[in-house]
Amino acid sequence: MAGHDRNASEGRPPSLLARRPRLPESVEVHSSPDPIRRDWDELAERTGAAPFLQAGWIEAWHGAFGWGPLTVLAVRREGRVAGVLPVQARRGALTSPTDWQTPLFGPVVEDRDAAEQLARGLLARTGRRADLWFLPPDRPGVVECAAAAGLAGFGRIVRTITRAPYVPVEGPFEQYMGSLDRKFRKEIGRLRRRLEERGEARVVYEDGTERLDELLADGFRLEGSGWKERAGTAIRSDPAVEDFYRAIARWAVERGWLRLAFLRLDGRAIAFDFCLEHAGVFYVLKGGFETEERRLAPGTLLTRDGIERAFELGLSSYELLGQADDYKRSWTSHTRERLRFQAFPGTPAGFAEYAAWRYGRPLVKRIAASGSSSSPSP
Repeated sequence: MAGHDRNASEGRPPSLLARRPRLPESVEVHSSPDPIRRDWDELAERTGAAPFLQAGWIEAWHGAFGWGPLTVLAVRREGRVAGVLPVQARRGALTSPTDWQTPLFGPVVEDRDAAEQLARGLLARTGRRADLWFLPPDRPGVVECAAAAGLAGFGRIVRTITRAPYVPVEGPFEQYMGSLDRKFRKEIGRLRRRLEERGEARVVYEDGTERLDELLADGFRLEGSGWKERAGTAIRSDPAVEDFYRAIARWAVERGWLRLAFLRLDGRAIAFDFCLEHAGVFYVLKGGFETEERRLAPGTLLTRDGIERAFELGLSSYELLGQADDYKRSWTSHTRERLRFQAFPGTPAGFAEYAAWRYGRPLVKRIAASGSSSSPSP
């Protein structure tokens, strides 16, 4: 986005002359996805929208985690839907239906004109704040929202919230492996040999058309093995999270996108990845391994096989998603930036919200960080 420093947040306060834009005539407002689901799905197929922007993902997420009514803004041209933006409302704020289970968010649009119409429609319905997470900087959405906010005199804050690692699938797999750290490559080879000495090792990719519940139970057991379960962050630790991933699995099976990856040793699953494969892109949403086999690093071996498979199939990328953790950086230096966009009207509530988000919350975080860094070690 023009003027956006990707290493820091960008902020501009509301204007005293701010005027909430009118809802464009081309923008429809739906109180649920039901009336527009078919149009949404057809638009997503035409535009090649990622799974996380589609009605099935949004409905599953909102059913598990939503805390306000789900509203769908839609742009219609000559009887055909050209843009869709879902938001949820609570106490005057319009927010994206997202949390840290969400890899990506944004409008599904045919072109930037539709994104501009949706941005104006969003601001027209904003009370104290509009708040959209996980927007990509290189797709329609954040640029149009920022421009609409500027024209209306709304305050805005745009900042990077994560950088998600990915492996671009380019050239031969051997060339890719040769680009990795030599010590890391040797360690992978040693681990594979140790695994094969233990028994028959093979990786299987299940599409969920058979034994789905059984496969998910086995996979979720591995995903929660060890520290995740103890910390309460495993899928099985929260019924809402488990319900969400089961709903996503059923939805993805219907579309042929589900990939449940297992590394098996003599038939026993010792590593698992919950993945989607769509439009030449492989997404790894969740994963885990048998902690009793940690010395074999089965999660690392499963990732290695998954990347090799992406090269063999001629996919365009292998998306590790989430944060740029150290173990992911072993595989790639490439990341995809995800932004958070907030807009604040020129009202007393809008000014207060802007000040709180722009100055108050960062200050609290700095104080907390300072306090933790100066505390004695236990």
